[in-house]
Amino acid sequence: MKPFDIGQFKGVVFDLDSTLTDTQDYPIVASQWLLQKLGVTSDEEVMLYIRALVVEYRGAIRDIVNGAPYRSPFNIIKTAMGNSLIDQDIEVTTELIEEGAQKFKSLHLELSRPNDKVESLIKTLNSRDKRLGIITNSFEGHAQIILKNFGWYQYFSSILDCGSVQNYKPSRLLFERAISDLELDPSEIVYVGDEFFSDMVGGKGVGMATIWINGRDRSLSDLVARHGASSKPDLVLSAVSEMCEIL
Repeated sequence: MKPFDIGQFKGVVFDLDSTLTDTQDYPIVASQWLLQKLGVTSDEEVMLYIRALVVEYRGAIRDIVNGAPYRSPFNIIKTAMGNSLIDQDIEVTTELIEEGAQKFKSLHLELSRPNDKVESLIKTLNSRDKRLGIITNSFEGHAQIILKNFGWYQYFSSILDCGSVQNYKPSRLLFERAISDLELDPSEIVYVGDEFFSDMVGGKGVGMATIWINGRDRSLSDLVARHGASSKPDLVLSAVSEMCEIL
């Protein structure tokens, strides 16, 4: 790829989970908690359940982006938990599913950790007068709490989640709201995220430049073939910390 100059942009908008923050543990811990309550302890069954949960969750978000009625992340997770257990022929009470979904939600706050060099990155961008934003598909209101917990809240001019517009990335509504909040033209903003469909398709769809954080070593060519040439990111990095090297 050609050299990429972040300095040309007046605004930088980030995804939160798995981009600025490490949240890989909380779904596993929450799933293990629920399955242990049900007497399921094998690693294989836990991983089968988590994979089914992810498929169900992503499918629900795609449906909403495509026009289905809005449902909160909590509602989607609770439904996905129940359906994933049914798929594995595991019986569960409604009360335990509710408790499991609450555990899932609380652990998102408790187990979120800053990714390497993110604080330095944010402070450097702020010192260069970049307008910063967050767009996340995660639990409503959690982005503000997490940013305050890490001492980053004051650096962001726009903090948006699905509840802000009653829709999910890659819906244009979230990205257009961020553009409005930052008072910039889309061409003046670069969007940074790790989920190709939500982040790259969403950012490119409103005319932003994009940086894809490919921490799972996925095939760029396969994803561009699936989502179209217009989804191709302007820069691909393996971790958000690499942005510090190109500022």
